[in-house]
Amino acid sequence: MVLASSIIGTIFHIGNDFADYLKVELKKRKIPIEGNHAGLFMILFINKNLEFKDIAHLWKKSKSTLCDILCRYSEEGLIEKLNCTLDKRHLYIRLTKEGLKYARDFDEIAAEFLKKITYGLSEDQKDELKTILLHMKDNLKNPKE
Repeated sequence: MVLASSIIGTIFHIGNDFADYLKVELKKRKIPIEGNHAGLFMILFINKNLEFKDIAHLWKKSKSTLCDILCRYSEEGLIEKLNCTLDKRHLYIRLTKEGLKYARDFDEIAAEFLKKITYGLSEDQKDELKTILLHMKDNLKNPKE
């Protein structure tokens, strides 16, 4: 029987290894995004136009922390903040054309890392791994117990 802590520990270490790999690649490619802010851009690459509160929830950041980070990247021209025309209390965030330029880089970096960690696995094993990971993610959203 496999210890639960060894499985979770492995997932944790892979995440940390990716964070380290990402920081190196961002610097190497001269991408003006800090490694620990990559989550924001990954969220915005997938969701083109999100409300501020939704980003805070998805990225698990406090509103004050997120506000500081958004201000920085807004000043750098990578993201833009848009007020809702119907209700000024709603603030939407999206990437600018400049910010969208880096989507391909992020995808290439992720693909390179994925290739490294799945080396030696068959295509069926890779598909099964993806299915299992997505199922695990869904379980976190909709816990059965």
